[in-house]
Amino acid sequence: MTNQATIQAKRMELKEISKTLTELKTAGSITTINEGLKAIYTQQGHHELKTFDQWEKVGMHVKKGAKALYLWGKQTAKTINENGEEKEIKYFPMLAVFSDLQVYNSENNK
Repeated sequence: MTNQATIQAKRMELKEISKTLTELKTAGSITTINEGLKAIYTQQGHHELKTFDQWEKVGMHVKKGAKALYLWGKQTAKTINENGEEKEIKYFPMLAVFSDLQVYNSENNK
């Protein structure tokens, strides 16, 4: 599977999970889809989520081979050229994060 195909597959998986969380958001049980995603990750034992760079800034390192968890990033816009016309599209990028279970302190063992 190519890198682009892998990203698209992960995006589709995140969309499917998010669809189920939309009902909870509509009912007022959660305020954002990301809040629901974080609750799911917490149930799986992932309590603290940070990006790769955020973990590095606090002196922690992501374990080799760790698979990222995904949240939705802030909505962004991109201008594309479609049939000779400039068109702006808005989308939510995926944000790769890692949990406290997936990192180690370099002063300690991996």
